[in-house]
Amino acid sequence: MASIINPESAKSLIKEYQQQNASAGGPAIKTHEGHLLNGYFLDRESLEAILKDPKVAGVSLKLAKHPDFKGKPGNHFTVLYSGAVPNTAPNPATPYVNAGVVYGGTPVCPPVCTT
Repeated sequence: MASIINPESAKSLIKEYQQQNASAGGPAIKTHEGHLLNGYFLDRESLEAILKDPKVAGVSLKLAKHPDFKGKPGNHFTVLYSGAVPNTAPNPATPYVNAGVVYGGTPVCPPVCTT
């Protein structure tokens, strides 16, 4: 289970990521619009649609190449997310598997989210 991070620590960790992402030689992960990526916005409607399934134990987030840049160089990424259900296979390699529907087209920060 995830842990709660106090707001001051969260701000410090976010600032450090942003500084490293923007630094020369840093990873320079960019949005499809060319801005330095700070995060993503997950809307309530899609999260509620995932979580209404009583079998869903949580949400699985995957980093993926942004579809506008498929097959092209550059660090232009997006997130894909779906419900995760317990893996009932014998001797499963992972404890959870995709519940079916995968969401994408996730708005990026900036410009959607605050800093």
